Amino acid sequence: MRKYGTMQKRIAGGFSGARLGLTLASALLLAACGPSGDKTAVQLATPAVVVATVAQQEIPVTMELSATIKAVKQVDIIPRVSGYILERYFREGDFVHQDDPLYLIDPKPYQTRLEAARAKLEQDQASLKRWTAEAARYTRLAKQGAGSVEDKEKAIAHKAEYQAAIARDRADIEETELKLGYTRITAPLTGRIQLTRINVGQLVQEQKDVLTTIVQMDPIHAVTNVSRTESYAAQLLRRGGLGMQTLEEYRATIKLPDGSPYPKPGHLDYLSAEVDPETDAYEARALFPNRVVEGRDADLIPGQYAPLTLTIGRRPDTLLIPQRALVESQAGTHVYVVGDGNRVDHRKVAVGGAYRQQWIIEKGLKKGEKVIVEGVQKVKDGMTVKIAPRAANTAPARNGSVDENTRTNEGGAESTTDKQGASTGDAAG
Repeated sequence: MRKYGTMQKRIAGGFSGARLGLTLASALLLAACGPSGDKTAVQLATPAVVVATVAQQEIPVTMELSATIKAVKQVDIIPRVSGYILERYFREGDFVHQDDPLYLIDPKPYQTRLEAARAKLEQDQASLKRWTAEAARYTRLAKQGAGSVEDKEKAIAHKAEYQAAIARDRADIEETELKLGYTRITAPLTGRIQLTRINVGQLVQEQKDVLTTIVQMDPIHAVTNVSRTESYAAQLLRRGGLGMQTLEEYRATIKLPDGSPYPKPGHLDYLSAEVDPETDAYEARALFPNRVVEGRDADLIPGQYAPLTLTIGRRPDTLLIPQRALVESQAGTHVYVVGDGNRVDHRKVAVGGAYRQQWIIEKGLKKGEKVIVEGVQKVKDGMTVKIAPRAANTAPARNGSVDENTRTNEGGAESTTDKQGASTGDAAG
């Protein structure tokens, strides 16, 4: 019994000590929750977030296509006269300008022919002079009754014969002069010249042999295919007054091989009138100015692949939010909206594509509402938050939606396909 009593006292004493410890801890906690302690606890319980304002603006509607660069003109150089090649004046692969000399065909045969034609003209002119005088004399004698009518008619016939001969001589001279000029072959256009197919000393036949080829580099075409679905989307925009009315209004931009935008925009200059049954698409062609550097290098080379963005219309009153404001989960796509009293509202939204690093919102938000873009992981529906300024090392929102306290207006260039089969995005180069 004694031992039991001793143990009971120890246990009782232990409980008493524990109660004393709890009492002291409670006292300390209550002391900490005085006027200054309450403020600290509230600060720790209210998360700070960065928000952006939902923007509303007009954006372009675009198509993302694949194009092949092709020359506007590609001309085979074919001789107009036959002869032996005496000179070649260009270096293969160089840029040549219109009227630059390319080849020289031996001109001597044509010079000789020209001299002969000129001599023939002089001879016939002398004969004409003689028979003109004879015709006048026989006509006068016939009037006096001293000459025969037969001699008069013969003289007049000879006169007409040499008049016709002189006309032929002059035509021969003109033709021979042209052929002599054709012995000097010049560039019909400005562009890059290809390999020569004929060497100096070889005989070429007129209108037959191809000497070389010149490829025009500026301007240049980008040829692509527009699917029937994409074409119909453009048609609907046009009918609704939001699309382009002429080919020239369809603005086109392309990207260079390194992925950077080509700085000079183009426009459509051709759209096929029929659908290719094999591709179920229309052939379309855009015309671009081609930047040629120092007369040697061109940005756009025929045959190369180029991603092409075609602006087909506009989309007014579009709601935009930064892409980082969107949260995707098994429950769907949603955002966190900061409303009156900085209270968080969990809101489901419908997304209709992307524009300049922003999401296009079809349903669920209104212009001017504030969505959380930083601190999403710290909030839940119904809680109160504190709006904080954007961190200095955080990228600002893109053009359209703006982070509170920053109000930026920067541009990007991304687009994705929307419900119509076209895209909404910036086609600026």
